[in-house]
Amino acid sequence: MVTRPRYPTLACGLYLPLILVLLTALSLGVLMISLALRAGVETVPARGGRYVEAIIGPIATLNPLQIQLGDPEADITRLIFNALVRFDERGLPVGDLAQRWEVSEDGLRYTFYLRPNVRWHDGAPLTADDVLFAVRLLQSPEIPGPPERARLWQSIEVVPVNSLTVQFRLPEPLALFPDLLTFGILPAHLLRDVPPAQLSTHPFALNPIGTGPYRVIGVHVEEGRIQRVVLSANPSYFRGPPLLERVEFRIFPDTRTALLAYRAGEVQGIARISPLDLDQIRALPSLNLFSALLSSYQAILLNHASPLFRDREVREALWLALDRQRLIDQFLSGQGVIADSPIPPGNWAHHPQLRAIPYDPEKARALLEARGWVIPEGGTVRQKGDLTLRFRLAASADGFHELIAQEIARQWRAIGVAVDVEPIPGDLVEQVLAPHRFDAALVELMVPGDPDPYPFWHETQADSGQNYGGFRDRDISEVIEEARRTMDIVRRRELYWRFQELFQEKVPAILLFYPVYTFAVDERISGIQVGGLFYSPADRFDGIGEWYTLVRRRIIVR
Repeated sequence: MVTRPRYPTLACGLYLPLILVLLTALSLGVLMISLALRAGVETVPARGGRYVEAIIGPIATLNPLQIQLGDPEADITRLIFNALVRFDERGLPVGDLAQRWEVSEDGLRYTFYLRPNVRWHDGAPLTADDVLFAVRLLQSPEIPGPPERARLWQSIEVVPVNSLTVQFRLPEPLALFPDLLTFGILPAHLLRDVPPAQLSTHPFALNPIGTGPYRVIGVHVEEGRIQRVVLSANPSYFRGPPLLERVEFRIFPDTRTALLAYRAGEVQGIARISPLDLDQIRALPSLNLFSALLSSYQAILLNHASPLFRDREVREALWLALDRQRLIDQFLSGQGVIADSPIPPGNWAHHPQLRAIPYDPEKARALLEARGWVIPEGGTVRQKGDLTLRFRLAASADGFHELIAQEIARQWRAIGVAVDVEPIPGDLVEQVLAPHRFDAALVELMVPGDPDPYPFWHETQADSGQNYGGFRDRDISEVIEEARRTMDIVRRRELYWRFQELFQEKVPAILLFYPVYTFAVDERISGIQVGGLFYSPADRFDGIGEWYTLVRRRIIVR
């Protein structure tokens, strides 16, 4: 009998892999179906695109050390340059080019450590030499700017420790010193041999090299004026390149021509919008409005040398007699907030429980009469002995402030106070404030960075500083002095709160409102977030790295 061989092992070897393949394919299919059911598509910001903004000029330079707070040039230079220090969302100083800093126990030594990965737009590394160079320019009287700035920096010694460390040596403790380091740092390797007096005419003024998120690739000048500035994303920016590839600024003489440019599709945004132009902007549904409180306040300074303002009750009565909300609604289209403190809301030192100063003309009349200021029979203006409650109110002859001054005068007439509005063409500070040639003056006071009230309200600044009203009060001065010496921020906040309480009690000036900064951007530009403008309107660009106009799709698994 012949026996056929049986091959069970071979049969299993042929069919088992096939079964495994089928099972694997089935599993993968089930998995793919499951993933497909759970997957989705989302759009995310993509790099590229451009943003064109209209700025109301003129502008003259792109050198940050030759620009004042609020100048339109500051919006552009914010994207080109960095400072050692910037401000966070509460108005507190944090590192920018500086990675960190240390303060000596006596408060006289500040040591700053630079970021090691920062490069200028031309590829050169940032070093301590650049910081030294910028500070020495500020110390030079040949650099345009407030004389008090040069005097301050001339009292400070700056010393290099190594290539990435620099130390500042102060003559006395100054807790707010980091807040003074928000000026743009300039490249020493390009400008070291340029005399300070020649910087304004040097080619660098129009084609600067910075460390910021954008670099200059074109400046267009016509008839001696800058008409357009074109910026390109810095691929080596130490915080990472911004999403928008190009940002362009076009300079216009007024908002009206900027609006025409927007309607023609030439620009996608308009910088600071005047309250007078808000209705036109609101009529364009494709424009989104963004607003934030400025770090400043409008006030009426009183000349304390005048016998009319020596009584605190008179100053308080003038404050109570003003319907400040009416001023905001009538002249700012509601774009303002009533000011009861010289430290704006949102700032870390603003007093949260400070009382509101009401509009109370009846109490104002009672205060005046209690101090002997009465309206004589048949008269309309209050008198006290030989004095008549009549004075001049100076205001910039720019149309806007003049109209506000006229309304203030009208409200004061209602309580028996006669006011003659005096429009001042040109520089209000130079013509009337600095020489103290005024009775009262409508002004805007800036509070950049630290809310230190020393420049405006300390008694030592009454003769040659910015305490233009000549207000002298020892209680307020002592609080300001201690706050400047105190490094503990909790204690400093307490002192600033006390200062605000004393301000309401002593009434050195009449506070009106905090202005609101408003700008408009086309709805096709996304990612815009605006925090506090604690230093200048240019702070609105702090988050420009996240602005975008292009998107891409990506698959996500939930």
